[in-house]
Amino acid sequence: MRALLITAPGEAAIIDRPDPQAGPGEVLIRIERAGLCGTDVALFRATMPYLADGRTTLPLQPGHEWAGRVVSVGDGVTGSAPGDLVTGDTFIGCGVCTLCTTGRHHHCPDHLELGVLGQLDGALAELLVVPERAVHRLPDGVDADLGAMVEPASCSLRGVRLTAVGPGDRVLVWGAGTLGMLAALFATDTGASVAVAARRDSDRSFVAGFGLETRDPADLGDERFDVIIEATGSAEVTHRLLDNATAGARIALLGVPGGDAGLPSGRLIALDATVHAVLGGSADIDEAARRFATMGDTVRRLIGSVITLDEVPRVLAEGLPRAAGTGPKTQIRF
Repeated sequence: MRALLITAPGEAAIIDRPDPQAGPGEVLIRIERAGLCGTDVALFRATMPYLADGRTTLPLQPGHEWAGRVVSVGDGVTGSAPGDLVTGDTFIGCGVCTLCTTGRHHHCPDHLELGVLGQLDGALAELLVVPERAVHRLPDGVDADLGAMVEPASCSLRGVRLTAVGPGDRVLVWGAGTLGMLAALFATDTGASVAVAARRDSDRSFVAGFGLETRDPADLGDERFDVIIEATGSAEVTHRLLDNATAGARIALLGVPGGDAGLPSGRLIALDATVHAVLGGSADIDEAARRFATMGDTVRRLIGSVITLDEVPRVLAEGLPRAAGTGPKTQIRF
């Protein structure tokens, strides 16, 4: 099979690798669509915190946003069958500890993250093998294009749920990228009033096309919000989150900064604020996919660029493309 390998900081190549085979309890999948995200760029640039602390090393086959068809299954697999269109969980725990057996496998001390942590080969390849427990069948009405966005959608949905967004809440989402837009759409569905803060005029125009309010960060002033969702990973944004927070604000951190962004604990206490750090959305994968079945046309507009596997090294080197007025998500068509 052909696969992308990040070989060293700033270096990636398409290589030929032996076709993987499904072992006991495993599922072999032919990838149809995969998404690129900021984590993949951070791995390529060696700014990902997991590289800094040694939990991940290069070379690495990345890719954790994907959808594909089941090719074959190993012994003992009963919930997946050849031909199923599926996506999967990024977080793969040991499967036997208390955390894993109570739905908290992303906290498992021995967990791996597909294409990110623990040298577990990711989805930027023609074929992928994952344990059956990480496979999620996509519902009718959700194709591979949408299926490859279920992973980030699960993170955004979890952020919205953790902050208990509801009718009457004023919500500020920082960032018009994939995570931010999905969070804004899910928050809007609760009946809350939602605004998206984005610096570029073109991004604000794109957001407005979904019927969402927008804000230029320079013009926020002393406007206050009950819920603030950070989806940029920018330390600068993190430092100013509380500038627009009400007393008792609920805050979700979706973006991954390159290092410690330094939330001001004194101000958090003074505001009696609650902060939720979102590592992943494992528990919300199926719900995110179900929602895509009814909001697919809206979500599909987030796909701004579709490239081939051969183009990925260049895109990683140049940065994820986003032409003015187009969606933030870059996907790979296999």
